[in-house]
Amino acid sequence: MKGVSLKSLFWLFVIVFCSKVNKIYAQAIDLEHFYKPKFKVTGTVNANGMYYHSSEQNSRDPFTYLLSGNINISAFSFNIPLFYSVTNQGDKLGYAAPFDFNRLSIMPKYKWVKAYIGNASMTFSPYTLSGFPFKGLGLELTPQSPFKISLMGGQFLKAVSEDEALGGVPVYQRYGYGAKIGFEKEKYKVGWIGFYAKDNNNSLGFLNKDKGVTPKENFVNSFIFSSSLVKNLNFNVEYALSVLTDDTRATKISGGGFKDKIFGAKESTSFLNALNLNFDYSIQKSKVGLTYERVDPNYNTLGALYFNNDLENISLRFSRPFYQNKINVSSSLGFQKDDLSNTKKQMTKRVVGSINMNYAVNDKINFTGSYSNFSTYTNKKLNQFDLINNPNVVPADTLNYRQLSQNANMNVSYIFGQRKNQNLNLNYSIAGQVNEQGGIIRRGQASTIQNYNLAHSINFMVVKISLNSSLNYTNNQVGIANNSSAGASVGASKKLLKDQLNVNLGLLYNNSQGDGNYSSVFGLKANSSYLLFKKHSFNMSVISLFRSSSTAAKSNDLTANFNYAYTIDKLKLPEIRQRDKKDKIVADPIMKISYQEHTYEGTRNDILKQLTTLQEALRPMPKEDFEVLAHLLLLTSLTPDDKSFKDKAIIYLKEYDANNSILDSYNEYIFKTLKSLQKEMIRKDEIFENGYVIALGAVNKHKMHGVAENDVTNKVSYNSYLKLVDRKNKKLAPLLVHRWMLKELSGLVVTSVDEIHLNENLSNFNELELSTFFKLIKEKKTEIEIIEELKIKLIPFYHTLATQNVKDDEVEFKFLRYN
Repeated sequence: MKGVSLKSLFWLFVIVFCSKVNKIYAQAIDLEHFYKPKFKVTGTVNANGMYYHSSEQNSRDPFTYLLSGNINISAFSFNIPLFYSVTNQGDKLGYAAPFDFNRLSIMPKYKWVKAYIGNASMTFSPYTLSGFPFKGLGLELTPQSPFKISLMGGQFLKAVSEDEALGGVPVYQRYGYGAKIGFEKEKYKVGWIGFYAKDNNNSLGFLNKDKGVTPKENFVNSFIFSSSLVKNLNFNVEYALSVLTDDTRATKISGGGFKDKIFGAKESTSFLNALNLNFDYSIQKSKVGLTYERVDPNYNTLGALYFNNDLENISLRFSRPFYQNKINVSSSLGFQKDDLSNTKKQMTKRVVGSINMNYAVNDKINFTGSYSNFSTYTNKKLNQFDLINNPNVVPADTLNYRQLSQNANMNVSYIFGQRKNQNLNLNYSIAGQVNEQGGIIRRGQASTIQNYNLAHSINFMVVKISLNSSLNYTNNQVGIANNSSAGASVGASKKLLKDQLNVNLGLLYNNSQGDGNYSSVFGLKANSSYLLFKKHSFNMSVISLFRSSSTAAKSNDLTANFNYAYTIDKLKLPEIRQRDKKDKIVADPIMKISYQEHTYEGTRNDILKQLTTLQEALRPMPKEDFEVLAHLLLLTSLTPDDKSFKDKAIIYLKEYDANNSILDSYNEYIFKTLKSLQKEMIRKDEIFENGYVIALGAVNKHKMHGVAENDVTNKVSYNSYLKLVDRKNKKLAPLLVHRWMLKELSGLVVTSVDEIHLNENLSNFNELELSTFFKLIKEKKTEIEIIEELKIKLIPFYHTLATQNVKDDEVEFKFLRYN
């Protein structure tokens, strides 16, 4: 098998590589950029140290360190990301590990060619190569053509002898190789994956057979197809065949079937299958999905760290937004079973259902909830001789076993405060499980776990102080035992030195009780971070926990962590400039930039001043859009040559005009919204007035009207009169608010569109909601949708203003003549 598989993969690699090299050489070489290296280094370098001390004896290292970094080196048209990590965490394990704690990974990239060098991981599919870390080489080719190719090879496991394992499991040295070839078009994709791995028989010397460790060999082939030929329907399928030899020292099968001959099967070789089908269909805003998966018993691939097998699973999914996309619901229902080969003593079936919901009530209140239900059925297959030899066995009690599990979670967050500087969060979760055997739930076979959490935070922006607190309660009813724990935490943070230094202090306490025992934990924690010159970041955190228990001696431990990070920001080498001796150097040439009806002429600095004047004259707009324009203007000023300067200036002017166009349309949309609101309020004005007039008339007609409280003799009648007065006042308040809002809006609708933004109240509204309008425009919402959204924002804004400014003046009765 080794000769066939390795030789085939080798020639596959050679053929693919040669064909791709031919295409690479056929491309045009960019000599202009080749002679301009533009060397640049960016990234982050970290140094982390941790100190740990405990009054109890343990095997944990008192000091560990981790040096790591993510660095990107670019030159010419190449990018070379580099990642490294060096640590002492594995020095005192007492045994050898089959992998490296210290890692170095280099991932150079040139256009559509990317390489993996050193410690890396790649994923082809869940059934072949799935993220297993290796030390070696990898290559990804993603050209503009339909063909996509990935290749890899390297060491998966280091050899660990029986002596080095110190009583653990010894490990053979393992190497693996893989290839993935895909053909991708807009409507469909076809692919093949091949993965081969083999243990080195000679990497271990004498090995005790009782350990059950054998050298393995694995060759996996997978075929992938996905299609979207039908509108709104996506179909994906993967079939994988894993040829797994459990012991390469076994005797080779002589003769055998077709597959045995093709793969060079041995006595310990097994052929295992995996199939995954997936459908997704979109119906307007709804999405429906169906997945079917079948994995043979003992299916395994040496390219995955862990794998579930012996299962057949089918699941249905549904998701849809409701109520103007404020509510999002997703649900799933699935059925799973094992014992596909009908060889186990018992078979397990599982029904899984879940539903998740998110409801954004408004910009202040958000609600999320989820519920899941798991029902597991286990049917034990009794040996008939057990029934004959043991008449006390009752089939009804032993054949059927069912486990019911339910989980629910609810979370509500509320943002409040004048500047939305406070947050209140409530979370509740419950998990229950019941074991049913023979249709009976026996005592001790039910459990329920409930958790309550309430958290609050407040940010005092002016003094730059934040406070946070939380309460937590958990109750566990497991069988006949009942345990509970309650805890609280408080914390404070303060920003200093122009926000460069952040200091946090906190306390926590937790108490647990159950079955006559108790335990408690008290903790102190502190954290500080400091940013120096925007590149050097220092972070120090300390936490000390004090534990006490009725069943153990008191103890305490201390953990201190220090981290230093340095940000490499565009470290460059000076560019080598080549100048033609014949060229004349023009110190400051005159340029002309024409865009639409405007022309900008002058030296580079003159045009920059004109653009800067435009930027400074901008009307108020969302901060993020203003910053985009400012950034484009900055890029324009930093361009190295006249051509780039003109190109960047045109880009800036296009964005400038686009934002101005949105601002112009904003005034028009606001004007239309105000007129629409005014019409609605005029229609409702008579309703508000009539409600108040009726309530006022009831007060004036009452026999106690005008009677002083000291002269009242009939308390019952007087109390009914006071209720009418209260009802009248409740009708008066909304009428006054309505009239104030109507007066304000009526004044705005007679103002010209170009001057409407000068209104003080509307200007304040614009500062709050202009970003919402920009978002609606960029999402290409219809005029009706935009006006309705602006109404939703305008009504509460002006209602708040009305309640603050309305005066309890005499009411003008406009419709009294009709009553």
